[in-house]
Amino acid sequence: MKPLKLSEVAGAVGGRLNNIDMADKLIHGVSFDTREELKGKLFVPLKGVNVDGHDFIDKAIEGGAVCVFSQQETSQPAIYVDDTKQALMDLAEYYRSLFKNVKIVGITGSNGKTSCKDMVAGVLSQKYNVVKTLGNFNNEIGLPASIFNIDDTTEVAVLEMGMNNRWEIHRLSKIARPDVAIITNIGVAHIENLGSQEEIFKAKSEIIDFLAEDGRVFACGDDGFLIQLADRVDVTFYGLNPISCRYVPCIFKDEGLNGTTYTITLENVNKAEIFVPSPGIHMVLNSLAAVAVGDYLGLTGEQIAKGIADYQASGMRMDVRQLPCGGKLIVDCYNANPDSMKVALQVLSSAGEGRKIAILGDMFELGENSARMHYEVGGFAAKLGIDMIKCIGEDALNIFNGADEGGANSISHFTNKDSFLQSFNGLQAGDVVLIKASRSMNFEEIADKLERV
Repeated sequence: MKPLKLSEVAGAVGGRLNNIDMADKLIHGVSFDTREELKGKLFVPLKGVNVDGHDFIDKAIEGGAVCVFSQQETSQPAIYVDDTKQALMDLAEYYRSLFKNVKIVGITGSNGKTSCKDMVAGVLSQKYNVVKTLGNFNNEIGLPASIFNIDDTTEVAVLEMGMNNRWEIHRLSKIARPDVAIITNIGVAHIENLGSQEEIFKAKSEIIDFLAEDGRVFACGDDGFLIQLADRVDVTFYGLNPISCRYVPCIFKDEGLNGTTYTITLENVNKAEIFVPSPGIHMVLNSLAAVAVGDYLGLTGEQIAKGIADYQASGMRMDVRQLPCGGKLIVDCYNANPDSMKVALQVLSSAGEGRKIAILGDMFELGENSARMHYEVGGFAAKLGIDMIKCIGEDALNIFNGADEGGANSISHFTNKDSFLQSFNGLQAGDVVLIKASRSMNFEEIADKLERV
């Protein structure tokens, strides 16, 4: 982080420094976690459901923090503010404004944000000094934390933007002021809060609210909602449909769990051969976003291809692992919704000659449509001919019912992970196993178990 004076920080957030003698003191970072290294940093105490960060102000100063934001009186060096979270966001917006020459690439969408972010950052890092969102720090706390990693050496920042409700991405866009905006797709994640895909489309489109005047939007032209952006002159589509999309793959070769190879035409009719080292058509779409942005920002075909070929999946996102029995394990349990479930099942169905085994768990935040959507996933798995479908969790009973009605060959339901693991009787050579559920189901425990048998 570029150092800031406390007087500058106070002015940026409309706060009051409780010790004017500290006005020229510098902060070299921002933290909201006393478990981190705090020396030379500003500590931001945030209020959660069960924890109030103000209880850790003394500990933060003892740990080396220069100053804190605070909503209450304290004897420690502090900048008093009305709301510490809002002050964090205000400071991030101010800090971003200091870097006029840094290109900001903002990424949102219902599925694939993190994989797309990693792929785009990998491509752009072939030419530029890139900062990117760590993990999925993509909310009103995580985005500021990522922005504070920008410094005078940064040329591009690739920032993921997530949301649960309307106007959240609007606020994130106001902080980041993107020069490039990517919208991956409009699915049903968070439909419990937003009510419809149309409302989700509106919420995701908020990323454009503070787009730079000369900015560019890249969106998946295969998406029935995103195609509504076609009237905007600043939108470029990528996807599989050559009628609606500018960036379209050709000479397409599916290499199963190893990934996909295709060629694509760039600006000036140059062509590039792209290898995507992760399976599934959704990863092809993510790579197309990276190709489009790389081409827009002046990278060569060779640079773009190398950036994508070097891609490595973030933890528990379509992570293909070798099993002791000689089979393959697809760990895709960072999160789940009906769209990502179906994509993962398609990957499984086309993965080699061995038995295809799907271990599927509950999907959350689906609201009143939850039972139907779980049921449809089960029917979809049956239609694909998945050899064994194992459903775990209360909601997953509806996956079982859908698979049963769909004529699946071998299906079973378990109330929890323990009952499944107790009944588990091993795998055969050549088996391909998919593990997929919402994050709070903690299905990585199943993955760990399978990797030891």
